[in-house]
Amino acid sequence: MTAGRPVRLLLDEHYPPWLARRLREGGVDAVAVLEPTVALAGAPDAEILRVAAHLGRVVVTEDVTTFGGAIESVPGHCGVVYCHPARFSRTRPGLARLADALAALAATPPPGLGALPLVWWLDTPAN
Repeated sequence: MTAGRPVRLLLDEHYPPWLARRLREGGVDAVAVLEPTVALAGAPDAEILRVAAHLGRVVVTEDVTTFGGAIESVPGHCGVVYCHPARFSRTRPGLARLADALAALAATPPPGLGALPLVWWLDTPAN
């Protein structure tokens, strides 16, 4: 990743549109697969990753078991961030923790995220 280039996120189908809106309100460039303007609901993982790569976005997903195939078929992607569902449950409090963790990641991303085909495991931000 080049200095000054923000990480742009594409939230996979597990995550509601309000989560992307919350991130945007906090200054993070994020869209969700389930937002009508994105029109990727129900798309296969490889198609989501292809579109994300075309748009310069990092995919945020919890599909550890299935997303590996997409990563193999789209080698020039911009990054994939895995979120463990036990750490970031799809409840309001779990998704709020996820929003905080993604905002922290976007503020201080690992080198290459958003520009290189990096795979990253998201952790909860330090309190």
